Amino acid sequence: MRLKNSFSRFMGVFLMAEAAPEGTPGGGPAPVPAPAPAPAPAPAPAPGSVLGNVAGSDFIPEKYRTNKEDGTLDLEASSRKVAEAYKHLETRFGSGDAPPKTAEEYAPKVEVEGFNWEEFKADESTQSFLKGAHAKGLTNDQVSFVIGEYMRVAPELVGGAAQLTSQDCTATLKTLWPDDQVMSGNLKSSYRAAQAFAGESGKPGNFEALMSKYGNDPDFIAFTANIGKEIREDSQINGGGVVNDGDFEVKTSELRKQLQDLPAHDPKRPSIQQQLNAMYDSRYNKPASRLVTNPQK
Repeated sequence: MRLKNSFSRFMGVFLMAEAAPEGTPGGGPAPVPAPAPAPAPAPAPAPGSVLGNVAGSDFIPEKYRTNKEDGTLDLEASSRKVAEAYKHLETRFGSGDAPPKTAEEYAPKVEVEGFNWEEFKADESTQSFLKGAHAKGLTNDQVSFVIGEYMRVAPELVGGAAQLTSQDCTATLKTLWPDDQVMSGNLKSSYRAAQAFAGESGKPGNFEALMSKYGNDPDFIAFTANIGKEIREDSQINGGGVVNDGDFEVKTSELRKQLQDLPAHDPKRPSIQQQLNAMYDSRYNKPASRLVTNPQK
């Protein structure tokens, strides 16, 4: 506003200078004599003096003033600087749009699919933003641009935050399971436990809800990993018992038969023997599960 006032004052003085009589600064035809003599003007400061420069230039900002070689104000050059600055300002901020009287009167036009201004405006963070925007003098067009850009990149920001959370979770779990292979095994155990004990789809505690809420929670993952270790792929959750005896006998018999048929130095024997040993260990030598509690006596 101060710049506009200064510009208006300058234009008034400039036009008056253009209409001055010949022989006076600004040139031009002599004016028609007034019917009555005007009061004698106050004596002007001496030309070229410090006060003389100030008297006719106080309406021009210091940074736009240009002096002639004799030290006096170059009105034309100074006015050109002011005009250029005003034009640049008008280009940046526009000449017609102005901020609303209050922050509540903002009504930006945001062309984003599904965007509801009333809902967006009701949010406390939006209210805070609008008050700040009004204090800074932002117009409706500028607020429209800011909100539109935010809505455009918001999904990317949310995705980036989720990725960062995943990285933080992994870093925390690395302190518990530094070895990559151990980490992978525990993550599988955690996933298996969550999947096994999750509720029905669409109900509280369902698998999708657990993954969405706790999928990047290192405490939850470490906890369920311990549970998952107690769940063997060949075990049932409800009793902790191994597969039925018939299946066990059939599988072990097949493995023993293969060992009998293979030569003593056949390279396949160690792998088959390992499978057979693992089945017996799983059935007879596995540690007591923490999932099974002692019945009350």
